[in-house]
Amino acid sequence: MTQQAVQPTDAPTQDVPTGDGAGAVPVAVWQVRVRTKIDELSQQLFSLEAAAATSAARVAQLRQQLAGVEAVLGRSGAVDWLRGGKIEYAWQTIHAVERAMVELRTPEELLGLLPAYQDSAARYLKPDDRVLRDFDTTKDLAAPEIFRAKVQALLLRTHAASDEFHESARRLRNRMLGISVFAFAAESLMVIVQWGSHDVRLLKSPTDAAGVAAWRLLFFVLLAGALGAFISAFPSMITSRSGGLPYKLPFQQGLLKLAVGPLVAVAGIMLVIGGLVETTVGSTAALLGVAIVFGAGQQAVTAFADRRAAELLTTVRKS
Repeated sequence: MTQQAVQPTDAPTQDVPTGDGAGAVPVAVWQVRVRTKIDELSQQLFSLEAAAATSAARVAQLRQQLAGVEAVLGRSGAVDWLRGGKIEYAWQTIHAVERAMVELRTPEELLGLLPAYQDSAARYLKPDDRVLRDFDTTKDLAAPEIFRAKVQALLLRTHAASDEFHESARRLRNRMLGISVFAFAAESLMVIVQWGSHDVRLLKSPTDAAGVAAWRLLFFVLLAGALGAFISAFPSMITSRSGGLPYKLPFQQGLLKLAVGPLVAVAGIMLVIGGLVETTVGSTAALLGVAIVFGAGQQAVTAFADRRAAELLTTVRKS
């Protein structure tokens, strides 16, 4: 089983009492899914131990590995959320246990599980990949050890590709979040600087707003730009789906658009005031209208993030 269906999401934690370390109650979606997977593997280990008493020592070792995951099911800080260290430790440990369990299964059990393994692998591996195609029922049952090695190789490649894929998604999430924070900080700084400067005006006041403070006008232009960005992003935000992909990329895309839209609006109005764009801004309503139009034009700036997110979501949906 890969991280695709059960790796973490960026959903806010639920209000469930919890503690740190072993025995902690899962509070986030990814923690609940980790707990569910641990319970599932523990049950399978119990069945394997009952079927083959000689594997008791190995089963105990695998149970101890799973117990180590308990320590990461407590609350995580902002750094852990960004780096994903606890998440990766949990899933890589689970993956290691899952691969090790192949040694304890009979060839007949592995043959029954093989289609599920191949379906999971098909999400990340090319259809002609050798580890997907290198199976023959008659030959594999006649050589159990080779068959186990093939299954382990399939799981190893699948887990490695899954980890790399989700790392790419997490990096994209972090980059979009970083750009959004920078944009919001730049907008706040612009308002503060304009508030403290009486000599330089970033925007020229229309005739009906001659008495309005420059920073107030700038603030409303930024709001209008955010409104334009929201209007242009609203349809895609409503219809977009994560495709089971963690980190809620559609939400991060929407946040990026709302953050960049006001900056694009200010830049566009500066071009209008400077005469580089031929249009007339003779009133406050016209000025804010132009800001809305330019704010909606943030699509041209944020298209790179949309394309990358679409690539990731396409990869998820192809299975």
